[in-house]
Amino acid sequence: MAISRLVLLSQKIIKPSSPTPFSHRIHKLSLMDQMGTRTYMPISFFYPKQDTAISLEPTKVSQILEKSLSKVLTAYYPFAGRVRDNSFIECNDMGINLSQVRIDCPMSSIFNQPRTDIEKLIFPKDPWSTSTDSLIVAQLNHFECGGIVLSACISHNVADAYSMANFVRDWALVALDSEAKPSPLFNGASIFQPANYSAPQVADPSRKQNASKRYHFSASKLKALKARSQIPPTTVEAVTAFLCKCANTPTFKPSLLIQAVNLRGTSNDALVPAGLVGNAVLPYVVSAANEEDLNLQRLIGELREGKEKVHNMLKYIKSEELLCSRVSELATQINEQTSSNAFSIYRFSSLRKLPFRDINFGWGRPTRVDIATFPVNMFVLLDNQNGDGVEVLVNLDEGEMSGFESNEELLQFASPSSGL
Repeated sequence: MAISRLVLLSQKIIKPSSPTPFSHRIHKLSLMDQMGTRTYMPISFFYPKQDTAISLEPTKVSQILEKSLSKVLTAYYPFAGRVRDNSFIECNDMGINLSQVRIDCPMSSIFNQPRTDIEKLIFPKDPWSTSTDSLIVAQLNHFECGGIVLSACISHNVADAYSMANFVRDWALVALDSEAKPSPLFNGASIFQPANYSAPQVADPSRKQNASKRYHFSASKLKALKARSQIPPTTVEAVTAFLCKCANTPTFKPSLLIQAVNLRGTSNDALVPAGLVGNAVLPYVVSAANEEDLNLQRLIGELREGKEKVHNMLKYIKSEELLCSRVSELATQINEQTSSNAFSIYRFSSLRKLPFRDINFGWGRPTRVDIATFPVNMFVLLDNQNGDGVEVLVNLDEGEMSGFESNEELLQFASPSSGL
């Protein structure tokens, strides 16, 4: 697909509708923010034209998005600022970049093209580039069929996927109800107290050119997969363990499986509240040193044990100082574990039960939610459209992907998925 089929219609800086009070002009980054990566997190929402009275007329759509974005930024005022010295956000109301483009083809036709071409069209910049200026860049894409795609790249320096989901949800909420008043909590620095020294930043893995595929696990296939384990697994445990096994078949490689745990609203909600905006996710590692370690039941047990250790750590921590000490120790351990070239590393992240599927600005829910191709080995779990199954975005080295997508055991339980 030729990039010339994209026409820039407008490019604006959207600022908060009300100026940020002087008393809120400095927002300290938390320890978790300081340790995180500086790259953007790219996500897109597909809204095909529906056979209803809902209008997707470009001017009307852009007005709704711009006005609601400006309003929601009064609550999410740090996102309209700029990071300084990996220490704080200067909440100076510099705003968010929002572009509007026309793509001269039907939305459905882009799925016949390589994913990299699709991403060049619908995202406002290199999806995984380092965020050095605007903390959010967004793009509204209009297709000749009348459908639209809204894409956004949000800096991981100030938000994790949970925070990103809540921000976009609140943006849509304000679009539907101009009187809505979101109330995000920006008190991460009082919980994960920032370091006054060089924080043990979780190392960014080296980037590579990856292939990306999408797979669907239906409700019936999930039930059959779970039945293979004597330990009754959760959906995330079953799918994660199974995919790790498939990625290491037929050629085994000593591997590390990295899973992320959202610390909010777990066993110590008083310490890490559910509404916290910023970074509050802690990874843990499961290793597979030999082929016997890839036993499905063993992996499920190790995944559960790792998550329980994180939850138990939170349960018995009573002070922010001790919490920060344990977080720093765990970050250092993970850096040591993942620094060896002797292991293949597979990262897993579950975005299930986050409100991505419910992002409704006034023209219905998205029929597809997508994330740009990760430049590392990464598996992302999402709820399917009906909420009874799971979609998985698989990102692997092109050579590994060739073996993965032909895995017969994988295809017994998961179906390749493309299009809307």
